Amino acid sequence: MIVTPVNADAEWVINRWFYFDEQAEPYMWNFAEKVCHDPEYRRQSLEGHTDWARVATRYESLARRLYDELAASDRSEFPIMTDDSREDSARLTSICEEVFDGVRAFIRQDTAPHPDEVYLDAQSELRQWLRSDER
Repeated sequence: MIVTPVNADAEWVINRWFYFDEQAEPYMWNFAEKVCHDPEYRRQSLEGHTDWARVATRYESLARRLYDELAASDRSEFPIMTDDSREDSARLTSICEEVFDGVRAFIRQDTAPHPDEVYLDAQSELRQWLRSDER
């Protein structure tokens, strides 16, 4: 989602990706409304200090590492979409969702395991699956 001001004199743009359960229209509209009507929230969003920005920054780097590991494996032709790679993509999505949930819980609640621990668990799960004969 890209949120920009209606007022042509204002100079800001916020670009946000929504992941997994966040991809709900009411949730997305609420975000856009808050950015447009709450100057402090908009400032924090632009500076990357909001929870959503911190979650996205951490999650995206971890998810990219998992993707790279799968893409470099001999498991399939992933990311080219073949019958085999569809299963790979679904499995990677499931593992990435676990990472996203863990990162979000850590940043929002500060009581969950550290994102690096969540990543290592996900990486271990991915590697175990890549070694298996599961097809």
